[in-house]
Amino acid sequence: MSVILLANVGNSDLEIEPKELLPPLRMSSRSLGEEVLQNYGKYEAHIQLPLVLSALEYIVKHEAISLNEIEVNLFASDQVKAITPESEWAKDTAPVAEVIKQYLFKKGIPKKQIKIHKIEGNPADYTNALYFHRDRLAEVHKNISPNTRVYLEVSGGTPAMTAMLILMGVETFGQDVSTLYLDRSSKEAYRIDVAQVLFARKTREALRNQIHLYAYASALNTLEVNGALIVRDDQNRNLLARLLGYADRRLAFDYERAREELREARAIGEMQARLRFWQNELREKDTAKTIAELINSAIIKLNLGEYADFTQRLFRFQEATFRYMAEKMGIKYSQSGDQYLSVTWFTSQVDLDNYLKEYLRHSNGIPLLQPNLVDVKRSLNRYNLGAIVEYFVTQTPDWKHLQTTIDQLFLLSSVADLRNKGIAGHGFEGVSRADIEAKYEHSLESLIDNLKQIYKDVFEVEVPDNPYDALNTLIMSLIEENV
Repeated sequence: MSVILLANVGNSDLEIEPKELLPPLRMSSRSLGEEVLQNYGKYEAHIQLPLVLSALEYIVKHEAISLNEIEVNLFASDQVKAITPESEWAKDTAPVAEVIKQYLFKKGIPKKQIKIHKIEGNPADYTNALYFHRDRLAEVHKNISPNTRVYLEVSGGTPAMTAMLILMGVETFGQDVSTLYLDRSSKEAYRIDVAQVLFARKTREALRNQIHLYAYASALNTLEVNGALIVRDDQNRNLLARLLGYADRRLAFDYERAREELREARAIGEMQARLRFWQNELREKDTAKTIAELINSAIIKLNLGEYADFTQRLFRFQEATFRYMAEKMGIKYSQSGDQYLSVTWFTSQVDLDNYLKEYLRHSNGIPLLQPNLVDVKRSLNRYNLGAIVEYFVTQTPDWKHLQTTIDQLFLLSSVADLRNKGIAGHGFEGVSRADIEAKYEHSLESLIDNLKQIYKDVFEVEVPDNPYDALNTLIMSLIEENV
């Protein structure tokens, strides 16, 4: 063929109008493709291919050829169901590609000129997309004549597939390859002469998404690989890298390395003052600030679906809060450190000793009818610290106002215990959202509200605003200013 079109297939490549013809449930890319394939006669007159057809119309017009003179190569995802999460497998576009092939055949392109290449691994993984497109485009290149004109349609597919189709397209077919793009504001494809322009745009989009998801390590890798395309100025690129490194280390509670990132950042004026504020913000140990960090990072992990990490932070929140309260109530540690109670101090607390011998609460926080002896000779943990705190709250007038607070703290025990299932505890099991909801017996929104209320009761201030949101705003502004 004299002209060839290479196109990734994404979730915007197939539409049915009117949409009411489709089943009422929201459909994934895979289920939409399968539905149309299985009932092709019903949908044929209502099929729209906004991306591929626009590209073909552009080629027919500018090359002055017929539709049947074009070879079409479609790149679609088709992951192995047995080893792929259901939600990701449902996004695969191989059935959509089959619909496109059948539709184009009906429009006059011979079937032998419509080829589908399936990417079986993760289509969002840049390395996987790189090797897939490298190998498939090399195969295509072997079977075309030297003067074949090559078009890339890069509006569909994942950012990784887009990036690698552009990169490997230029590398395989040369700088004369034509790149076609269709944005949401237009119904006609247009040509971008320099492939790097679109690649930079897609790369910035990927970077923005990573930052929005607080995936700072991934964002930093994107910047390191494609920094010159994202930010032209070397100094601003360095500043952006340092901010991403700071955010990544702070989210991991690695404060010293986070501060080191800011010390190496080059900035002036208001930006310099802001960096110095962040640099000093967590320099001194402060329980209230540390626990606020736990809450904000736990919310991030929960929203990202990193449930095992969420339970780990919940575990630390409960333990740290009980410890702080116990210290305020007067407990003393042994000379060897804060892992054990002072024997002298505890011996002097006769009423506390008697209370703990008849303690009526299980280690999972649930009240009991029979005593459950609390061992304070062992290292301090959430259970014995909580029991000590409950003694002071129930037996001492000065602390009675915290009764509801500790009841809410104990409600967290069963969820925090999930931490022991995973690699952060004693096992190798995963933790799901359903696990958390089953243990807490309330909505996750109420759990977060509970954390914030406990914090307010204990420290007598609201939980500070999430610092990562302000940081993301600053990072986004740097990207936009340096496009």
